[in-house]
Amino acid sequence: MKKAMVTDRQLMQAVDFDGCSSGEFRACMQRALIAQGNLKRVKAQVMKTFGDLPVTAQEREAYASEAYAAAMEEEAKAAAALEEIKAARAHARLTIDIWRTLEASHRVVSTYP
Repeated sequence: MKKAMVTDRQLMQAVDFDGCSSGEFRACMQRALIAQGNLKRVKAQVMKTFGDLPVTAQEREAYASEAYAAAMEEEAKAAAALEEIKAARAHARLTIDIWRTLEASHRVVSTYP
């Protein structure tokens, strides 16, 4: 017996995940955008506290601050979570596309005598 490249179970899991993960994707996207904005906000706040220094020195102080490091870590975590859900959704869609291609090929082959 020939082993299926995409089983019915894999197909159904891919379809379910693709349909149900949009909320998680939206939440990850929102978290990533908020974290990106927060990083800029933290930088601006720290630079503001060193307003008597030149802009380059203000930036240096902002980049060296603990608040900026924490905001950058949060942005990295949010970006990683977003990329993870994007990859999982792409995998699910690829599984569905593989199944479609196999089914189309099967239909073409089965129509010939």
